[in-house]
Amino acid sequence: MDSGRPNGHGRRGRQGWLAATLAALVLVTAAIAPHLREAPAPVVGRQPEPPPLLAVTVAPVEVLAMSRTIVGHGSVVAWQELAIGAEVAGLRVTEIAVDEGDRVQRGQVMLRFDPAVLTAQLSQADAVLAEGEAALQIARADYSRGTELLRGGSIATQTVEQRQSAARQAEARVLAARAHRDEAAARLAQAQLLAPADGVVVRRSVQLGAVSAEGQELFRLVRDGRLELDARVPELDLPAVHAGQAVRVVHGDWQGEAVVRAVAPTVATETRQGLVHVALADGGPLRPGMFARAEIRLDAVRTRVLPEAAIVYRDDRPAVFVKEPNDRVSLRRVTAGAHRGGLVQILDGLREGELAVTSGAGFLSDGDRVRVVAALALSAP
Repeated sequence: MDSGRPNGHGRRGRQGWLAATLAALVLVTAAIAPHLREAPAPVVGRQPEPPPLLAVTVAPVEVLAMSRTIVGHGSVVAWQELAIGAEVAGLRVTEIAVDEGDRVQRGQVMLRFDPAVLTAQLSQADAVLAEGEAALQIARADYSRGTELLRGGSIATQTVEQRQSAARQAEARVLAARAHRDEAAARLAQAQLLAPADGVVVRRSVQLGAVSAEGQELFRLVRDGRLELDARVPELDLPAVHAGQAVRVVHGDWQGEAVVRAVAPTVATETRQGLVHVALADGGPLRPGMFARAEIRLDAVRTRVLPEAAIVYRDDRPAVFVKEPNDRVSLRRVTAGAHRGGLVQILDGLREGELAVTSGAGFLSDGDRVRVVAALALSAP
């Protein structure tokens, strides 16, 4: 038996080991093959995706006629307030014909005093006047007869002159008696108090049975019932206010139309405010002493305007995002003026025709790219 000859069992062992190794490699390859297929192939030189465009709405800067409103506050007062007092003293009030809130007409009886004393004084004056007129007739007759006798030489010239002087004295006494009588009649007429003008009684200061004192105020009357609002307006706004401008007066939930009657020529040094007299319409609920607000509508002027939604605030200052031709926006500082009807007046910072972002402006930054989805058209307020 040859010992150098390969053993059959050894060959079979090596062959089994090789087969087992190949089987293991096949299993490993099958396990990692799906993962190798799923891994993306690297792309050489690929750039990152640009950020998406923000959709916005824009509106053009337009020049429209826009009115401005000046606001003032003040008290309701009478256009003219008349203090009506007693012209005679020492008379007792017997009748009060009107009360507070009553509307009176010129010449209407408002109050009556007891006329007994004044009636007696008038009767006495009538008697004195009648006596004087009778004496005057006698004196004139004596003078006339003396003149005839003087022509015939039957009476002295001195006597005629004395009769002439007596007639003149009688005439003077008659004139004085007539004036005294007219005074007594006027005083009797004052026994009833008449309204000096049309108006509304706003105060009554007398009671039935009271005794009058000369000059004592008995009633206070608003002439013609006309009321005004004395609105105080800042001095810088006064030059734009003039008579005839329309005014909206606001008192609580009530609103009414009025008109500027006049502007006071002076300004209060303490408050730097001027006084605007606003004539109120008849029949409103306002009363003297009430406090109200006056919204004075100035004449319309042509000015640059934008929707109020276009205004954003950066560092507590108004600004606007303007769309540029390259689809980017730039932040523009502006000077805003009056607000009316959803529009704002642009005093400085923008030109007519420029496009301002109105929707989505709060999410923008200077230089952002945008996509316009709608453009608004403005209308005059």
